[in-house]
Amino acid sequence: MNKIFQLFAVLLVGGMLFSACRAQEVITIPNAHHAAGVQQAPAPVVITTPPPAPAPAPVVAPPDVRQEVFTVVDQGAALQRYHVVVGSFRFENNARGLQTTLNNEGSNVVIVQNEQGMFRVLLSTHQVVGDARARASQVRNRFPDVWILMQREN
Repeated sequence: MNKIFQLFAVLLVGGMLFSACRAQEVITIPNAHHAAGVQQAPAPVVITTPPPAPAPAPVVAPPDVRQEVFTVVDQGAALQRYHVVVGSFRFENNARGLQTTLNNEGSNVVIVQNEQGMFRVLLSTHQVVGDARARASQVRNRFPDVWILMQREN
């Protein structure tokens, strides 16, 4: 037991001696404004990066607005956000027939094609959904199946 105590005491004293003999490095900052003879450790440099920007929230259409991915068949047509659809056809010739009829009446009709190949006849296009709803109400007697379309992001 006495030998164990002696071994423990030697290890404890040796550990204290080795830890006390560590060299300490003092870093001084050139041209620092501080009292003469006083050394100060430099302030730590903290580099922060801004958090990544949150992903944009998906655009959610109002419940009475259908969203589809589509391409404009009539190149050069300027579209806004909401579109009043008065016809939907499997064949482009049928869409062109309705377009011709409505354009002869003074409308500026545009044809788009969705991913499933359907040709949509857009009677008008609006930036505000309320304007599109109002236009759809105006033509509901003539086009009872009128609906509002919004471009969906891919």
